[in-house]
Amino acid sequence: MDKHLSPIRHWWGALLLLCATMGKLTLAVAQPQPEAGECYYLQRDGSLEELANDPNPAKGVDGIHFFVESPDQSEALNAVQLEDLELQLAAADALYRDVLGLTPPLLMPRYQRAHFIMVILRAVHTRGGQAYDEVVRSAASPDCHIRMALGGHVNAARSLTPAHELFHLYQNAHMMFKQGWVHEGLARWSESLLRGNVQEGSPLPASDEALERVMQESYGAAPFWQRLFYLLDPQANVSIPDVLRGKRYHDGSQVVAVTKFYGSAFLPLLFSSLNETGEALAKQEQWPVYGWAEAEQSSLRHNEVILSAVHHAVSTYMPVADQPEELRVFMQLIEPMTD
Repeated sequence: MDKHLSPIRHWWGALLLLCATMGKLTLAVAQPQPEAGECYYLQRDGSLEELANDPNPAKGVDGIHFFVESPDQSEALNAVQLEDLELQLAAADALYRDVLGLTPPLLMPRYQRAHFIMVILRAVHTRGGQAYDEVVRSAASPDCHIRMALGGHVNAARSLTPAHELFHLYQNAHMMFKQGWVHEGLARWSESLLRGNVQEGSPLPASDEALERVMQESYGAAPFWQRLFYLLDPQANVSIPDVLRGKRYHDGSQVVAVTKFYGSAFLPLLFSSLNETGEALAKQEQWPVYGWAEAEQSSLRHNEVILSAVHHAVSTYMPVADQPEELRVFMQLIEPMTD
């Protein structure tokens, strides 16, 4: 606090109190602001260079900046490869934001301090992709941001890894849970929004043993979510904007091949329920809302509270009387988790 302002503030506070006492002013109670995530400084950050002269910056990828690990790499990048990558990320972002109705990561409280999304194109293709969950800055990029990394040779026309990793950023913005069956299962499901091979999924678990098998899965949990969304939305009443369906990669293939999918109206409710459940758990455990230990974020001991969030979202979305028998049996199975 500036010490020179203290007398002024004291005088102003006294005036407010006097006016309130005289009945000439109603004092307003300040509303608490939602907690925002921290912005951490990375002491060790690789040599990064922003692609300031990308071939087509007007692709509609709002708030995404591309970086490479070395100056030599920017010269070796294929312009077609980069444009296809931009196309996929723009289409995926539009699907998540406008079709599914999810709030973009940079507009969520956890990422209030982030100014943009950094996409790092790695020089060495060690992994397909990786999404990071903290707001960071470094000497290479002093503005606070969130980031994801992709193998430098990723071919967007042949791989949905960019869209998959972007979906993780949406998940990270809405929830702290990273259990494989939730984090990777839902992200794998999200790929069907672009790939177009929408499935009705496998029958929902009807026993404790079947439920446990699902919760031990990672990417393999996608059929569970597909089935849940199908039972909640069997008519698949959602349309894909023509502007998205008309987008093509340089090889002529569609960027968005899906014509219909299930659960579009339910997913925001599920994310909101998981968000609220995570906040309640943090309060109970006396953790910072966005400061969970990494081990706690992925701990399977939180599966019961996750299932309680699923139960709450489903119950809110569809009354019991409207639920098909398969869904009612599943809901009865997980109902004890809500206690």
